[in-house]
Amino acid sequence: MKRLKIYIGACLGSVLFTLSSCEPEMEFTNPSADSELNYYNTKEHLTYAVNGAYNMLQRAGGWARWMPFMLNARSDEYAFTSGAAAGEPETARLSQYTVNADLGSLSTTFQDMYTLQYAANLALEKLAANQDGAFDLNNTEDKNLYDRLRGEAIFLRGLSRFYLVYFFGDQIPDRDYVTTGGADYSLPPAESGQIYQRMVKDFQDASELLTAWNYEGTNDEGRATKGSALAFLAKCYMGRPILDGTAKAGDADWTSAKAVLEQIINSGAYGLMDNYRDNATEDNENNKESMFEVQFCQSTETQGFNPAAPGDLNSWVVTGQNTIRELELSAPNSTECGRWWNGMPSLALYNEFERDSEGKIIDPRAYLGMYIPDGCKFLGKSGKWLPYEELFSGGTFDAWRGKWFGCRKYSLDKVRSVEQSGINDRLIRYADILLMYAECCLETGDEATAKNYIQLVRNRANNNTVALNTTEADAGMSYLEGGKLPTVDELIANHPVVGRVVGNNGSVICEGMEINTVRRALKHEYSVELYWEGWRFFNLMRWYNNPNDPDRERMLDNLINKNAAQVEQTSLTGTATFNYERNLYLPIPSTELTTNPNMHGNAAN
Repeated sequence: MKRLKIYIGACLGSVLFTLSSCEPEMEFTNPSADSELNYYNTKEHLTYAVNGAYNMLQRAGGWARWMPFMLNARSDEYAFTSGAAAGEPETARLSQYTVNADLGSLSTTFQDMYTLQYAANLALEKLAANQDGAFDLNNTEDKNLYDRLRGEAIFLRGLSRFYLVYFFGDQIPDRDYVTTGGADYSLPPAESGQIYQRMVKDFQDASELLTAWNYEGTNDEGRATKGSALAFLAKCYMGRPILDGTAKAGDADWTSAKAVLEQIINSGAYGLMDNYRDNATEDNENNKESMFEVQFCQSTETQGFNPAAPGDLNSWVVTGQNTIRELELSAPNSTECGRWWNGMPSLALYNEFERDSEGKIIDPRAYLGMYIPDGCKFLGKSGKWLPYEELFSGGTFDAWRGKWFGCRKYSLDKVRSVEQSGINDRLIRYADILLMYAECCLETGDEATAKNYIQLVRNRANNNTVALNTTEADAGMSYLEGGKLPTVDELIANHPVVGRVVGNNGSVICEGMEINTVRRALKHEYSVELYWEGWRFFNLMRWYNNPNDPDRERMLDNLINKNAAQVEQTSLTGTATFNYERNLYLPIPSTELTTNPNMHGNAAN
């Protein structure tokens, strides 16, 4: 049975009763009522302060709604749908590189990531005060919990900094204190490079304060761990050229990243799940492969999706602990499914997977993470298990079979009676750590070790057999025979071209890549293992900023050709040509520019 989620924040404040015709000297404030002055003076309430910071990840500007679009839509693994163009155009604009500062998704994400920063700073301030000696810091047990809570709050502040800079660049405000109001609300941008140094220190400090590597099976399951902090620290070192405003191409810190990743690997605390699909379902959450997850549960006490009033979602994504990802980014809005289906896997991604001599995909990860031809079945509204051809049927769907797909990751393989999902969003997992370590090995001259770590990830894919996938959705499917993927050496010797997209007229839209080197094998493995998990755009920008990569100039080709690929897949046009200087970051939201006179736009504004 799924554990009750622990990250429920307390909303605190003084309640003032306004009464008329009362004695002038009457005291209207109840001295026994909770207030900020008397609330944070117990271990329990200080723990709630940290829990409240976790809760910010579950908001609409976090992973409850907008973050999956913010992280995935700009990559070449994503295509927007006609449903998005007609009913959710701002998600389509993220994919089209036509974003402007007025988009609600941008302002909500900007706001909620700063709310996360505020909540983390508040928790740290209250812990530092340790009011009424709530923690006896001379007591080992108390000190351990105190340090752990500080480590969690510092980690969450690091997350806020990481995602804010990744999306908007580093010319934005930053605080390591609780805002005092007034003029402080109009804080000017930090000095260039300052936020990068602060986020690195946050993850370093958090990794030292957090001593547990894994809480699987305990009451603290899902909290940040030492591994969580180190994983994001390695991301910072590898992504320095796009996270540090003072850095340039070639400034990634491979040596530091490698040392951090070695700590994670040598801990022995993590491993790959036998079943690839366990990394994106409600079963086996917070497992040995997961480094950090945003915790969700299907909280049906909040208002869910109402087909008669589709815009009525505020209480769902603000007060509940549900995620909208399944409703908007999974199966199609066909007669049998009826979901919104605002984005789908691209043809470039579909063609990234290795095939046999007859052209059939041999990598089970394609079928375990997407609704595609010859793939799993879906339990539709009729009560029937539907193959791909029936799931994508009716209306205009028939004409686009083989080009229109669904994302099976984070999707229940059936229609829910109440479209509220409690599937945790995995921010980072151990398979990514292994591939990051392989990349660091390549950059430090150890190609043999790099191949070994790529092979570890491929081995798990090769071992995904029917015995591990016992749901009716996968019953009888040939893709679970196992053992069809070649080794890394065999893959390079076979040198297939993957990711190529050819138009109906025979023109090459996306050239794809011939896998004839270990570096190219690694890029391929990143894509087929981690697709639609939020890291593809980040990786493309890193690789483009790596002068050691002989393919660096090609890393932007699929983004530059995205309009043609979008038209080929959907007939929908309007995607602008990707420009690195303009489209690396998203524009500073107009809500910030109009309320903060000390702020200015960035290159995307």
